[in-house]
Parts: sequence; structure tokens; C-alpha cells
Amino acid sequence: MDDITHEPFGRFRPVPPAGMPLPGQLVLETADLLTARDHLSRFLWPHTVIPTARRPQVAFRHCSASIGQVSMHALHYGAAVQIEAHPDDSYLFLVLLHGAGTLSQDGFTQPLNPQIIRAMNPTGPATMRFVASEVNLTLRIPSTLLHGWLEETTGQRLPAPVHFEQLSDPGTGNAPGLRRFLHFLCGEFEQRAAGIVSSPTVCRQLERTLISLVMMELPHNYSAALDAERTGPAPGYVRNVEQYIRSNADQPVTLRDLAGIAGVSERTLQAGFRRFRQTTPMEYLRDYRLDLAHQGLVAGAAGGRSVTDIALTCGFNHLGKFAKCYRARFGETPSETRRRVLAPSAQGTRR
Repeated sequence: MDDITHEPFGRFRPVPPAGMPLPGQLVLETADLLTARDHLSRFLWPHTVIPTARRPQVAFRHCSASIGQVSMHALHYGAAVQIEAHPDDSYLFLVLLHGAGTLSQDGFTQPLNPQIIRAMNPTGPATMRFVASEVNLTLRIPSTLLHGWLEETTGQRLPAPVHFEQLSDPGTGNAPGLRRFLHFLCGEFEQRAAGIVSSPTVCRQLERTLISLVMMELPHNYSAALDAERTGPAPGYVRNVEQYIRSNADQPVTLRDLAGIAGVSERTLQAGFRRFRQTTPMEYLRDYRLDLAHQGLVAGAAGGRSVTDIALTCGFNHLGKFAKCYRARFGETPSETRRRVLAPSAQGTRR
């Protein structure tokens, strides 16, 4: 961790916001927004930050702690700001602790809520707006850690990067175990040498537990695969077919092919999927391909990939049927998804 830096605030020093975690892990406090931006870009995603009120009273404060390669960052700006962040090869998870704000990414704008952990995928820029009283805890996890954990857990090579979903309705909250574990870790860092985080061996286990909670409690494109691994007891032939589909979704596959992989009759395979997965093998294949296509449209729109190219890559050869199934699953056509993702960048260009 860097040496603590204190920038002059004038005659009076601001009082740290009540309830801000990791108070004993102070890295920087400053009244200069540019200093705060340059400093924080070294810890999280590169970004720009601008005040959204006249004569802002900036009182930036950053406290940070690390568990292995995972880092936690308690942040407070002291002024209403807008942040435009550009991803690196990591995922960010934001927990609002005080105040209010919004998060926009991939064409969606969601309110920040103390009961909701919001994920930021490294697929495109994100915009955050905070009120002056806002305090948050941001978790940074390198992509390699999440992908490595998932491949080890499922025993399969990932056909596509992990993509976390955004909850449209905050409801009563999400990821309660993860939120409790983060609170526990922040408390342990305040114990200093007496805390369990002082042990490198324990920290390795804590890092793995933290990643496990993120992957099991926050919805993403591999949640169904993880549920299949833990819910059981599905027969081995059902799990074998699921694994085959996840590794070969882009290849031409028939029910007869899948029955051959399973080593059972087509009728037995159909019955096994209906009983244990509430679907059929071919519907499972179709939905998995649709999920891959949705991820491809969100991630590949800015790169100029066409709907046709993405559909063919995901194993769809009949474009009309693909569009119909896609709309039934996601509530919009593939072209509408592509336009929605491109709309924010087009607006930014016009400005």
C-alpha cells in the first residue's frame, strides 16, 4: 500500500464521514479533485471525475485494504460528482453505504441502494453519479481470479467471459452472505496485528471465500451451471450432456448426438432433463446459445460485430428463428439490443 498522503484542506480538516469502513487503512485525503482522480485511477479503473454542483466542497478520502489479489476501497468525495470510468482487466463491485447515486453501464441505468451490490463488467465504460454525502465500498477482483475459480469449480473451459447481470428491481436486497462477509473483513482489518488478516495463509483462504460468495450470490451468465453443480442429484448422464453443451455450443448438435454423449436413449435423456432441469436437452442448448449471443451483442456491438456474425458464431444457422427465440427470452430483438448498447456512445460522440 502507498504511503498515506495528506493534501492541505485549508484552516479546517474535514471530519471523516460516520460509518466509513477501514478508517485505520487511510491512503489519501485531499481537497483537490484532480489529485483524487489521478490517485484512484491507479487502484481502480481509469476515470474522469467532474463536480455536478457549483463551488464543490471536495473532501476526498480513500481507505484501502487487500486480501491476496482482491482489494477493498472505502471512498468518499465530500461533493456531488459524476465519474466516467473505463475498464481494465478487472471486475468492480460497488456497495453503497451512505447517500445516494446511480450506476450506468451497457445501456442500463440503475439506482444505487445500500441493500444491493452492483457489479461492473469489464465490457465497456460505466458512469456513476454520487451525492455529496455518498460513501461506498468498492471491491476490485482481477478477471483471471474469477475465471480461474469458475473453471476449477465446473471443470470446464469457459466459452465466454463472466458477465454479471444488473437487477432491475432492488427488492429487499441481494447477496446477504457477501455483504456480511465484507462487513466482517472490514472489522478484521481494524484489529491490525491481532486480526486474522495478518496471516498470509488465512488471507489466501479468505480470498477464495470472497470469490466464492461473489460467484454464488450475484447473478451472471454461469449461474445456471453453478446451480446444476450444487443442487443435484442429477444423474451423471445429465451433467455430462450439460458439460458437453457448455464446451461445444457453437457446433452442430442433434438430440441423437447428445444421447450418444450421455450413453442413454433419447427418451431417457429427455426424461432426465425434464425431471432434474425442468427443460429438454435441446431447449437447454438453445437457451445457452441465446445467452452467449446476448453476451456477444453487448460486448461486441462497439467493435462493429454484426448480429448475423454473432448468431452464426453461437451456433444459430436460421436467423429468423434466432431472432424470434431471442426476443422471447430477452424481451427485445437482437438488433434492438445492439442499438441500445451503442446509443450511449453515440450520444457521447455528439456531445
